[in-house]
Amino acid sequence: MKNIFSFLILTVFLFSCASNEEATKKYNPTPYEFTTQIPERDFPIYIPDDNPMTVEGVELGKKLFDEKLLSLDQNLSCTSCHNPDKAFASNNTFDEGFRGTVLTTNTMSLTNLVFNVYLGWDGKSTSLEESIIHTVESEEEFHENWDDVVVKLKDAGYSSEFFDAFGTTDISKELVSKAIAQYLRSNISLNSKFDKAYYYQDENVSFTPQEAMGFELFMSEVGDCFHCHRVGPFADNRMHNNGLDADPEEGFARYTKETYDIGKFKTVSLRNVGVTAPYMHDGRYKTLKEVLDFYSGHVNANSPNLDPNMDHLGPIDLTESEKEAIIAFLNTLTDEQYLNN
Repeated sequence: MKNIFSFLILTVFLFSCASNEEATKKYNPTPYEFTTQIPERDFPIYIPDDNPMTVEGVELGKKLFDEKLLSLDQNLSCTSCHNPDKAFASNNTFDEGFRGTVLTTNTMSLTNLVFNVYLGWDGKSTSLEESIIHTVESEEEFHENWDDVVVKLKDAGYSSEFFDAFGTTDISKELVSKAIAQYLRSNISLNSKFDKAYYYQDENVSFTPQEAMGFELFMSEVGDCFHCHRVGPFADNRMHNNGLDADPEEGFARYTKETYDIGKFKTVSLRNVGVTAPYMHDGRYKTLKEVLDFYSGHVNANSPNLDPNMDHLGPIDLTESEKEAIIAFLNTLTDEQYLNN
């Protein structure tokens, strides 16, 4: 009897080892490689060590990004607000969340997030993964709890895809967020007219005289755009108060609890800015012309914590033709191939 019992234990052990070995052999993720040429000097890449990108992870994340099971009433997905045709932004001043709740900030573009540190207008999240977890839990957005999300995804047959991406059939909020984060980090827009002319030196592409004038103004103290929207990502991964209001909203201070962060919001990238109107965190400006009108003589100089770059040489005073030239240049940042892919 003892021998039989020992034999059974040995059989179970060997079967377990065989199963694990089989699972190990089957889990063979493909490292993800960016298909876009990335100029390293201007584009530092931020990929967390605990979430390396794989082809399988990106594919799963893309599917989950469009998955309405993440929301409580199954009416919302990430694409409900972040439209791929609009550089993963929206042309609404404010989009609607759970059961028509009007959100309080303009939908930000999710392009080129692999080059970003701060996430969201007010810097609420310290990582892309954390931001995704918050979106599902937010009462204004998906209004769902993660235990129910996991059950719904398992019932929908996602377990095998999670195994392909992460080597486990156990679905969790951490793995869901990691998959979507991988997909978003794969969304790179670096094939605009500007890129072809400036970075890749395409002899068949060149700026018009007006676009060249706009670029010169952008990079000079006259337009003074470059301090916050540095060439390359056309952002600076920082939070600023750009003087929108004399009595600004909390902004970054909502989470840091520091008075010197009142009124500060993230500098958004200007890439594809021609298709992501309206502008600013509250969508107050409908056109790029309105934005330049604001910066040209209407910055609130007494706004607390006003960024020094906003008035270090005095107010900007652009002529109408100079504004038109800057807008022409900004439109060279539109990546048609990216928007149509």
